[in-house]
Amino acid sequence: MLGRMLPRLGSSKLVSRWITITLVASIVTVIDGGWLAGWLAFEPARVWRGELWRLATWVFVAPRPSSLVLTCACLYKLGGDLAHRWGDRKLRRFLIEIVVGAAGVTTVIAVVVAPIWHLSRVGGWGVCDTLVIGWARQYPDRMLELYGLVRLSGRNLIAVTVGITCVYAIYVGPLAMAPELLACAAAYHYPRARLMS
Repeated sequence: MLGRMLPRLGSSKLVSRWITITLVASIVTVIDGGWLAGWLAFEPARVWRGELWRLATWVFVAPRPSSLVLTCACLYKLGGDLAHRWGDRKLRRFLIEIVVGAAGVTTVIAVVVAPIWHLSRVGGWGVCDTLVIGWARQYPDRMLELYGLVRLSGRNLIAVTVGITCVYAIYVGPLAMAPELLACAAAYHYPRARLMS
């Protein structure tokens, strides 16, 4: 019903639906005091207890208004460009493999590294990093302007994206940023043949 009420944001049904789900889940989380976020958050300890949906649902809740705007803008621009180039099916496969894979590897690491056993994560940072790196690898010579201040080619955008994620990880701790760091690494090393096919 809501999908019919909102205008399509582009030619990609996947991107439009992802943005709609992110907006709705994030707003509901604010209204319900975080109950929905508690059920959607990525938590390795709870994944091990069988709550497997958490490997995929954590990216649909933005914890702050700024992250909601950034996530939706990234989905719209970069996800839209990739959906146009690859199609929704290939973009969906790329995002699921990277984001769910990063959460899965973090879940396995959590067994060994006690500080992240009780990690609880929500947010679209991992999706944004995945889209930025995928877009930059697909369009290495295309220029992207950030906030009207900086113009970066696709090649440089990868370094800046990984750099920002690593600097943030230094501040909050690499274990706390494990899903996002792993998403960056997976997107960067994603087989070129699968990107281009």
